[in-house]
This record gives sequence, C-alpha cells and structure tokens, in this order.
Amino acid sequence: MNTPQNETAIPSEGRKELSKYIERLYVEWKQHGKIIIAVDYDDTISPWRMHREEDIHALRIVEDLKMAKHAGAFIVCFTACNEDRYDEIKNRFKFLGIELDTINNNPVDLPYGNQNKIYANLFLDDRAGLNEALEILEAVMYRIIGEKNSKEILIQDF
Repeated sequence: MNTPQNETAIPSEGRKELSKYIERLYVEWKQHGKIIIAVDYDDTISPWRMHREEDIHALRIVEDLKMAKHAGAFIVCFTACNEDRYDEIKNRFKFLGIELDTINNNPVDLPYGNQNKIYANLFLDDRAGLNEALEILEAVMYRIIGEKNSKEILIQDF
C-alpha cells in the first residue's frame, strides 16, 4: 500500500514553522544550562489505550529522553494519574532507563512561584503534537551535544 508522505517525515530544518520554536528552546538551554522537559505518562511512556508495549519501546521518545538527560535536561512526568500510581510511574521510567527527576512538581524553585502548574520548556504528550515536539527537541539537543563535543575536542587539543 502506497501512503503519501506526511509532513513529519520532513527534517525539522526544512520546516519553517518549527524554526522559531527550535531557536527559542536553544536560547533557553544555552541561557540556563538546562531545560525542563515534561512528559506525559499514559500512551506516551507507558501503553494505555492507544499503544501496545512494543509500540512504546519503538517510539523515539525513550532514546530522546535518555539523550536529553545526558545533555543536561530535567525530566518531569506531568500526568493526571493519582498519586497511588507514582511508584508504578517511577518503576516504568527506571525500567526504560530514563532518569526521572520528579512527578507533577517543578524540579527547581522558580522565581515566580511553584503553585498550581509545572513549568517546562517542552511538553511531550501523545495528545499534543508529540512528533513536532520531538523534532524540536532533537534539533536543539543535537546542536547542544555537538557544541559540547566540539569544546571537549578543543580542550583535549591544548
């Protein structure tokens, strides 16, 4: 069956509508040295109604979150789950090899308060443009990692 190419197959560099979001995330990461990524739980990290277990493992979100953490991001699970599921959530992240900073809380004190809503530089949610958010994250993350690697090579040369 032939399927028409969809927009998500186009690299983010070619998608002008994402470029301003890529640049904003890059500037925030450089300015603060870290970013906060909020990730939904059900059907984003763990199968629920829409995905099977093998689909979740195949999603690039798991590898992207691992790489983002390594590059200096906070990972927050932002979920509607009740607190009685928090151990399940922690175990799922651990099983997937993703270092989780917190659930439904800001990982740092914010200058304008920490009430009622978590702050994130990027939200990853199966119901809110997940593919586009991953394109933005990947574009910025590879740039940040490339810059860090270039600096390390320069330092080693001296």
